[in-house]
Amino acid sequence: MTAIIVLACHSVRELLDLSDALWHNAFDIARSLAYYRNKRRLQLFQFHCRELWLRQAMIRGADLIDFGDEADAESSFYGGQARAVHQRFLEAERQEAEPLAGAFEDIEVIDGKQFDVRNRRNRKATFYEYTDILPKYHNNQLGQLREGVSFTVTGRLALTCERFSINLALSNEKKDVALHINPRLPQNYIVRNTKVQDVWGREEVASALPFVLHRGDRFSIQVLVTEACYMISVNGQHFTEYAHRIPYQDVRVLEVKGDVDNVEMQQSLVLSYPQRTPASEAKNIELRLEEGVDEIDASVEEAVNIPQEWCLIGAPSKHTTDEASPKSSHSASDLGLTLPYYGALPPNSLCEGRCLKIEGRVRLLPHSFYINLQEGQDIWPHPVIAFHLNPRFSRSGGGAIGKAVVCRNAWVNGQWGVEERSELDTNFRPGRTFSLAIVCTKDSFEVYVNRQYLTEFKYKVSPERVNTVYIQGDVKLWNVTVEQNPMIRGKNVRIYHNPVYSEEY
Repeated sequence: MTAIIVLACHSVRELLDLSDALWHNAFDIARSLAYYRNKRRLQLFQFHCRELWLRQAMIRGADLIDFGDEADAESSFYGGQARAVHQRFLEAERQEAEPLAGAFEDIEVIDGKQFDVRNRRNRKATFYEYTDILPKYHNNQLGQLREGVSFTVTGRLALTCERFSINLALSNEKKDVALHINPRLPQNYIVRNTKVQDVWGREEVASALPFVLHRGDRFSIQVLVTEACYMISVNGQHFTEYAHRIPYQDVRVLEVKGDVDNVEMQQSLVLSYPQRTPASEAKNIELRLEEGVDEIDASVEEAVNIPQEWCLIGAPSKHTTDEASPKSSHSASDLGLTLPYYGALPPNSLCEGRCLKIEGRVRLLPHSFYINLQEGQDIWPHPVIAFHLNPRFSRSGGGAIGKAVVCRNAWVNGQWGVEERSELDTNFRPGRTFSLAIVCTKDSFEVYVNRQYLTEFKYKVSPERVNTVYIQGDVKLWNVTVEQNPMIRGKNVRIYHNPVYSEEY
């Protein structure tokens, strides 16, 4: 009787899944069957993942709680740390619907799958298979993995390279893959996935960084193991995070396959991440601090060093006047600074009476960008961030041009503080140049765009601790400098001053 009931329930569930597939695909039979098969595959994958987590927990002698449903964000799991890891897995599984990646959740990401729609519809396991029987690199002596273990794989892409993969795998019978990193050059994106019992999970392809691998060039891909996820860097720049779908403690094998040569791997226990390359090292920020000069004439305009051709990009609109963007007679063929941008400062560079000046241009279809004034250049451990400035632009058609939700925060004592956010007219116009100044006052950072006061953020960390400027998002950068905020001769105000408090000067 019990078997009959179980069989009946199983049949009902399949019937409901088929009905759901038909409904979601407008009763198109072919698309509905593909949808149904994909859903069943993911359910099977999640079942196998549960088995591995439970087996690991039993080995550790953990006290188990009801596991719950994989699809439920409130699913219970065993242990505090395991519950957090499991939640990260659920977030990763939802990433296809909301492609935001880890440290880049505040900016627009590139979803590479949009360039490969036809192949995705017809894709089978062939993307994960290689004609070469022997891998280009194989190491089954990795030892016991723990937080801080880093693998750096280097090599050269073949002139005819289509794809290659780096696999962190288990040594069991099915050769389960905990992390599969698969750059695909024709599609210009990097797939991340997991295979359990010969079943692949959902691919992750979203990234905030452009595709930087080119045929014939050397490459360096670093994978760092942390308790919550794998952290992956490409050519010295942090690329993405990948939440653990199966326990990383079981990984014993690293293997490289595909169209690459001269492959080497370095395994080490590191204290910081990522491992920089010469091209990804922080650039020294120019200090424009004239000795003894802290006062100028009111008629003297501040210098703007944006190239003239940058200022001409983007047609003016009824919301934009010529005065809304900086002007410059400077012309240069320089393409500007590459993103993500890391700028290095000497200690104590930022103090009262000085400002960080950033000149650039907003992209034509901006989502958001952010600026971090922080201590250190590492992604892991998380750096102290004295000031996080993050304008997030409206995506609705009726939103005013330049209107944005401006978020401010700080990372102190191992966590973010209480976020401050305001909806403001930022003076950032799509396709237009800007001059942004972050001014250090007695007790706060003040932000000015094109000489107009925007917002402020009270100090949570002394600005003198800041030695790194990190910028990422939907902007092109021309220049980053540290300058004086001098007094105007004959007046008790500085060039950049908050008009609300100007009487205090």
